[in-house]
Amino acid sequence: MRSFTAPTSRTKLLGALVAIGLLAGCDSATTDTYGSFTQSYTVPWVDSPDFANLTRTLKVEVSVNGGTVSPFTVDTGSVGVVVPASEVPNIPAGAPAGSLTYSSSGLQLTGVWVSLPVRFPQAVNASGAAVPAQAGVPVLAVTTSKCLGGGVNSHHCTGAIPHMLGVGFGRGANRPPTYNPLLNLTEMAAGTMRRGYIIGRGGLSLGLTAATTTGTWTAQHLVSAGAPAQGPHNDWMTPSGGFQLGSGPALSGKVLIDTGLLDMIVEGEGLPERGMVPAGTAMTITFGEVHYRFAVGDGGAQTPTGVHHAKAAHGTFVNTGLRALARYDLLYDADAGLLGLRADGVAQ
Repeated sequence: MRSFTAPTSRTKLLGALVAIGLLAGCDSATTDTYGSFTQSYTVPWVDSPDFANLTRTLKVEVSVNGGTVSPFTVDTGSVGVVVPASEVPNIPAGAPAGSLTYSSSGLQLTGVWVSLPVRFPQAVNASGAAVPAQAGVPVLAVTTSKCLGGGVNSHHCTGAIPHMLGVGFGRGANRPPTYNPLLNLTEMAAGTMRRGYIIGRGGLSLGLTAATTTGTWTAQHLVSAGAPAQGPHNDWMTPSGGFQLGSGPALSGKVLIDTGLLDMIVEGEGLPERGMVPAGTAMTITFGEVHYRFAVGDGGAQTPTGVHHAKAAHGTFVNTGLRALARYDLLYDADAGLLGLRADGVAQ
């Protein structure tokens, strides 16, 4: 983790970007990255969510292949666009069969994978003009669904086909960055827009520029996941961090800030493999140099709706859920491999 302040002038910006470049392993000739990009989009959230009390996931309006415009959940815990096939016109014959299962709910979706235009009709560009943003990515057009019964939230599974924008990273070799609509906008493919996004109070910001990255960010340099199964851009591993339960030891491992959930999942050797962390338990969540605290069930802005134990299949791990962002904006720079948090001014 390293803090940097995005200044307001281009001269000061260069100094800040030198720090970013060093963090990302860039040389001095390539550090003026954000300052050299000016194209971006802002996509407003559906229903103006209250970040002080998030009771539902964050959604934006999306259409696939010119079909129905619907609210889609922005999910950093998965990769890939999921939509009911009934809302996608002109699906090509012979599209390959595919499936996807959400581990927390046990919802299995089957249909066909097909590369189609994904459009954000409410997008506003950097000049303030209403100009829809568009990406071309594989989409899972779902025809059938099934609740498998596994996962900490399986009791909430109804079998309904969701509308999901899976925009995470490091989620496995089968979902390389080519599946992420926020990293494959038309301008990004052309090389004129920085590949990255910001999840902020006013909406989803697509493309990183000097104007969109103002303020002080605490950024973690991510570990490369290596060459992807497809596409020219490598993926990045889940960020480092950890958690502490009550007066127990501080456990270090990986942290996923998952905007697809309102609750939290913790895994660690020696901890229960199922069940809930009891109400009133003090918890500390660490994300590099950033940390926040709550007591389970205290109703605080960053307190998840519940905390689940799960089997430590991959060592120490915490899925924070969406409410971790009650006091932070999140930046993901897919080109440099950076994940940053910017405090919204609320005392920590």
